[in-house]
Amino acid sequence: MYSLLRRLRVVLSIGIFFLIFFCFINVYHFAGSWWTMPLGWQLIPAILAGSFAVVIVLLLLTLLFGRIYCSTLCPLGTYQDIVRRVTNLFKSKKARRMKYHKPHNIARYAILVISVMATIMGSSILLLWLDPYSNFGRVAANLFNPVIIFFGNNLSYIIDIIPVHGYHSFTLSAIIAAIIFFIIITVFSALRGRLYCNLICPVGSFLGLISKYSLFKLQINAERCTHCTICSKECKAQCIDVGKQEIDNSRCVQCYDCTVSCKLGAIGYKQCYKIKQPTQPMNTASERRSFLGALGGIIAAGTAGKLLPPLRNVSENNKAICPPGSEGLERFKAHCTSCHACIANCPSHVLRPAITEYGIDGFTMPVLDFDRSYCNYECTRCSEICPNDAICTITQAEKAVIQIGEVKFLPKRCIVVSDETDCGACDEHCPTHAIKMIDFRNGLKLPKVNRELCIGCGGCEYICPASPKAIFVVANTVHEAAVLYQEKEQKEIKVEGFGF
Repeated sequence: MYSLLRRLRVVLSIGIFFLIFFCFINVYHFAGSWWTMPLGWQLIPAILAGSFAVVIVLLLLTLLFGRIYCSTLCPLGTYQDIVRRVTNLFKSKKARRMKYHKPHNIARYAILVISVMATIMGSSILLLWLDPYSNFGRVAANLFNPVIIFFGNNLSYIIDIIPVHGYHSFTLSAIIAAIIFFIIITVFSALRGRLYCNLICPVGSFLGLISKYSLFKLQINAERCTHCTICSKECKAQCIDVGKQEIDNSRCVQCYDCTVSCKLGAIGYKQCYKIKQPTQPMNTASERRSFLGALGGIIAAGTAGKLLPPLRNVSENNKAICPPGSEGLERFKAHCTSCHACIANCPSHVLRPAITEYGIDGFTMPVLDFDRSYCNYECTRCSEICPNDAICTITQAEKAVIQIGEVKFLPKRCIVVSDETDCGACDEHCPTHAIKMIDFRNGLKLPKVNRELCIGCGGCEYICPASPKAIFVVANTVHEAAVLYQEKEQKEIKVEGFGF
């Protein structure tokens, strides 16, 4: 049975891994379809998006069988398993063996408590850097995506049906950050298996607290066990203490490697709560202290988060323009974990990772860059794919009146004034008719902006030939509503006879 469970887990985890992976590899035409469903199954995005049904299902699954989420649904967890399996091919038999390590409870629960406190106080900066799904997304979008685009663009010369993609959405700072994390997680996985999950990851620590009291746990049958240590050598979580014949279920990721490796069938699921005779709901006093301490810390973090002033650093940078559907800068920064799903799926490549636009707590969050492109008037793909609800799902009709910024026009910079030549490019590229050309001098026309009609899409700024730009968008800290352009109806004039 456990061999079948293990095969099923491997198939599911690899399938979900690649579904999520391909969401970050320029397949934006799948946005909003079943293809992107696994993004909504991730725990942190589900919590931030208020997807309580998903959160409840994941918590119930953990209460029943332990950390199934970590072994099957988390793409970073699957990546760590792949790294360990691949690196084992190049290791000696002795070097492949794992061994039991005591848990780092103080460190892991401290990270969890601080992350909870920061999030409640309105800053998602710790989740941005520690959430496994978001880190996986940044690695896929900033490291693997450019490589695949490079090979795809070269193949397009041979196979005409392969589209050519640009490199507009990448920034050096985001690539460096992704490389650093990629190296760290790869080294951790190659040497210590799931160390990241059981030391740094707040999702792993949180689910570990719950899995300690799951209904069904993997336990060692003392009568069958011969202390051969085979199970401990195969345990990627390093949580099997053969000497005490105990499994630390707060760290066990339910990979079933130990159940398959044990030829005596000494490890298996056991119902841990019975009406008459409970089976060790808490093994030791130290476990009780660690659980109560962590639980008390989370409660204290929640209380402090409500009492202390918010940590949200709302940047005053006029170029901190967040996507339509985010409703405003403060809300966007409180929900976004910078997974880069929206950046990878933006067809116009106007989104890129921020550097300083949002402040230090918004580093690598998606920001609109109108030097590279503009926000397509009819496009809502970033809102369709965002799993955190940092960008709310909007319709094309709603997008048409969301004012993410306000246009500023400096006549002295305009080439109509400086070079005394015709232009009008901004007027031609304005989808809302917010720009109108008016008489200037010598038969030339100068743009005039109707700010009520402008939605801040950046079409005018992107196309403006002046340097520095004569027309540009300034961010709205809170998104406003623009007025929808209405074409004037021409009155039909009936003329009798020939009209003269």
